[in-house]
Amino acid sequence: MDTLAFISWDVNPNIIESPIMIRYYGLLMAISFITGYYIVRKFLVNEGADAEWIDKFLFYTLIGGVVGARLGHVFFYDWDYYSQNLSEIPMVWKGGLASHGAAIAIIISMWIYSKKITKKSVLWVLDKVVITVAIAACFIRIGNLMNSEIIGNKSESKNAFFFQHEAENSIARFFDVNIDAVEIESTETLIEIEGFKYPVSNLTIDMNQSQLKNLNAYYQNFISYTKKNYEYSDKHYFSLEPNLEFTKVVDNSIVTQIGIIPRIPTQLLEAFSYLFIFLILFWGYWKRNWHEYQGLLFGLFLTLLFGVRFFIEFYKEHQTLDGNVTLNMGQWLSIPAVVLGFVFIFIALQKKKQNLNIK
Repeated sequence: MDTLAFISWDVNPNIIESPIMIRYYGLLMAISFITGYYIVRKFLVNEGADAEWIDKFLFYTLIGGVVGARLGHVFFYDWDYYSQNLSEIPMVWKGGLASHGAAIAIIISMWIYSKKITKKSVLWVLDKVVITVAIAACFIRIGNLMNSEIIGNKSESKNAFFFQHEAENSIARFFDVNIDAVEIESTETLIEIEGFKYPVSNLTIDMNQSQLKNLNAYYQNFISYTKKNYEYSDKHYFSLEPNLEFTKVVDNSIVTQIGIIPRIPTQLLEAFSYLFIFLILFWGYWKRNWHEYQGLLFGLFLTLLFGVRFFIEFYKEHQTLDGNVTLNMGQWLSIPAVVLGFVFIFIALQKKKQNLNIK
């Protein structure tokens, strides 16, 4: 039988929901800042920095990184939504951070930090900070995976992810039920649409008597809004619009079938890439003394991280701009960062060459 293997990602983004809500995303963000602080602290101690510099570093980085990343997401990617929901802009624990916004804000905050605290060149501190930003980016992308967001294009690969929790959550909203009342179960059936093979799954929804009385309205709304979901880059399932209405079974449950959309886990591709970039920069600092050539580590960071981001964007959903355009917003924002990175690398290597000639 012709079947399609995939990985069902059925993870609740909330670790704890009461008495306070703690999400994986927020926890990973906190871990990234704590890790980054201790790494930079080690760098500063290694170079004999004043204790005051170390104490104030975390404050400037935290403010610059979080505020910049959040505002970057709000203005670069989702202003249409946040312009109507201004109160949600500070809710970073729900996800929604942009690396481009963080990069801009960290440069600004480190410039202020350099002027007020260290009295050194801003590149002196940026060469250290970007190493920690790389590992923080890794943690953030894992957080995106836990949130089932920033997803990739649809795929027939056995390593593709079906974001089951997010799909069940969406279906629960359609039928006005709790997510626990929705169950998606895989089958061995495939349906081919426009040359792409989609797995078919059984959908079971537990409903009470009051909800069952409005079943037809729920059903028609569900069909109307989801039957073409496979055409969109951010959907996880689509209705098959069966000829028969839902079949009522025991315990007030209804059952039908849906097509599901496995996707490339670009969150993991980016996370592993950023981890590798972190290891390169960390090795360059400790083993090759690249920090002695101001701007080299900063330039490498910009070139490597945003270069990787540019290429992975080809496999990701279009977050903004028309989905038919060649390059998306993330790629347009990455191009100047990569170019700037090459400029800093060139200048740093030229200075290195001049110093060698003098010696």
